[in-house]
Amino acid sequence: MHNLMEIIAITNKLLSDRARRFSTFNDERTHISNLLLQKIVLHGSSILNCGGGINFPLDLSSDFKIMDPFSLNVLMRSLLECYTTLYHINFAPTEMENDIRFKIWTQYGLSQRARMTFTTLSKEDLKQLDDEKEQIEILKKDILHSEIFQNLNLDKQDALMKQIARDWKVVFKNKTYTKCSWQDLLNNTGIQQMLFNDTYNFLSWFAHSSSISLYQLRDIYRDNLVENETKNILKEATIFIAFAITDYIKTESETKKEYDNLSMDKKNLINIYNYFYRSELFCIDFKKE
Repeated sequence: MHNLMEIIAITNKLLSDRARRFSTFNDERTHISNLLLQKIVLHGSSILNCGGGINFPLDLSSDFKIMDPFSLNVLMRSLLECYTTLYHINFAPTEMENDIRFKIWTQYGLSQRARMTFTTLSKEDLKQLDDEKEQIEILKKDILHSEIFQNLNLDKQDALMKQIARDWKVVFKNKTYTKCSWQDLLNNTGIQQMLFNDTYNFLSWFAHSSSISLYQLRDIYRDNLVENETKNILKEATIFIAFAITDYIKTESETKKEYDNLSMDKKNLINIYNYFYRSELFCIDFKKE
């Protein structure tokens, strides 16, 4: 728990010091990446605050503490989704693919909101929806005219447009594209896959109301596994926030300047998780002793 607290504190300092010194971003993707990192830290902070147990009321005047690994795993799944998205839109093999991945991700999200039905909307909200519909069309045109899209054959072009209307998680290679799962996106981040095999599915079981989720609810308290599961979540949150901050720093020079001002102990704490759970290639200015 201490390391998670330290990693969150370091990340918050980097973000706040950067914002005080330099409040703008070079492009929209960098701004979105910053927001993804903020969301990652928010989830990590909630995991930290709930990691010692939550107050469970008995009546209006008394309560007791109970460990809640189910809610922690739901938060951990959202944290993981934010992290894999951050990596996906910034670390494609080429900058050209980074651009199209980001545009596919953006148009998918805006398109989903455009499909929603609202009973009452203010004039400001209506204008925003109209503006977003225009943005969707611009993004689609950018995707259609991109070199990566043009390199696909006509059947693949048609299939891709249908696919990205359903989901944004695609990668490109050898003049074709491949659909990805959340676990695929996680595997693409350079993690040691043996250590994180089926991580996303495991987290999802805690979130859903399937039979296996209820079996977990029954067994985790009966078999006294709740403390170990809570420790695992705290550890995973620490690992992925460390991944997120190193990856973000590599995309954003202004935050790198703040990182350079950190003490060596703080830099090593961030880097050590990358070193052990990915490789030295993912560290920043890291020297083995």
